[in-house]
Amino acid sequence: MKEKKSVRTMDIILAVIAVFLLLFIVVMIWLYYQTGAIPDTLCTCVFAVCGGECGVMGWIKTTKERQRERSFELEDREHEEQRQKEMEANLNE
Repeated sequence: MKEKKSVRTMDIILAVIAVFLLLFIVVMIWLYYQTGAIPDTLCTCVFAVCGGECGVMGWIKTTKERQRERSFELEDREHEEQRQKEMEANLNE
C-alpha cells in the first residue's frame, strides 16, 4: 500500500519564493528593456530577503534533523541497555 506523501509548509514556501523570483526577474528584464535601467536597491533587497528566508528555513530543517537523530540515538541506547540487562539476567539463571 502506498503512503500518501504530505505537502510540507517549507515546500510550499520554497515553491512560492521560486515563482515570485521568476516573475520578479521577468518584470525586471521587461523594465530594463523599456527604460534602460532597473531599481538596483530593490533588486538587492528582494534577493537578500529571499536568500535570508531560504537560509533560515535550511537552518530550521537542519536543527530538526539533528534533534530527531538525537532522539533516535537515545532510543537505541535505551533499547540496547535493556537488551543487555535481559541477556545478563538470562546468563545468571
